Amino acid sequence: MKDIVFWLRKFVMIYGIIMICTFFMCYFFNPTSTLPVVSFFGRIIIFTILGMLTLFVYYSKEELSQKQWWIRTLLHIVILEVVFLPLAHLWHFWYGFIDALIYGAFILFAKALWHLIDYGMSAKTAAQINEQIRMRRKES
Repeated sequence: MKDIVFWLRKFVMIYGIIMICTFFMCYFFNPTSTLPVVSFFGRIIIFTILGMLTLFVYYSKEELSQKQWWIRTLLHIVILEVVFLPLAHLWHFWYGFIDALIYGAFILFAKALWHLIDYGMSAKTAAQINEQIRMRRKES
């Protein structure tokens, strides 16, 4: 059950980040655009599932070193760009070279936002674990 909740939280977080980035991208670069709501939300769900699948680049049976983490992060950025840019072009989310650069920049922004949120959640979890350890030490 914990795994389902874990992945559901990741899904909601990634979906939210994509929606926020899409809102600001449209707001700043194409404020007159109109989106067919049902197909748009469906496509964002597909983006979210693909984004979650790309997280497997971080999978390791052992703890990653800092160098390994950075290499996988750079690889993850490349995978995100390679997966999302063509799909977004196919769905007419961008048209020309400048649009592609803007869309690619928003993918990078979403990746950075993901790491900030994930870091905050990890720090919160670490604080809770440390508190439990302190409580157990006091009891013994």
